[in-house]
Amino acid sequence: MSDTSDIRKDVMSIIETCGKLAGPIPPDKDLYSDLGVESVNAISILLALESRLGMTIDDMRFVEARTLNRLVDLVAQTKRAPDSRVA
Repeated sequence: MSDTSDIRKDVMSIIETCGKLAGPIPPDKDLYSDLGVESVNAISILLALESRLGMTIDDMRFVEARTLNRLVDLVAQTKRAPDSRVA
């Protein structure tokens, strides 16, 4: 699953489930201020991304990735980075 479209599908699925969002997620809308994802759900999103994709995502970079597009980019960059796999 190195293809960006596969990453996008996984990230969207996780955001919909953990962020408790229904329907299409606008790619450039702020997940928190525009779409209403709560901070407790953000933690669930981060943990689910790490678990499902088998990687560790930097907490600070995750906090800064506030849109679907930015989260997809972050996951793709993290997958390409050395030592991204969880032991």
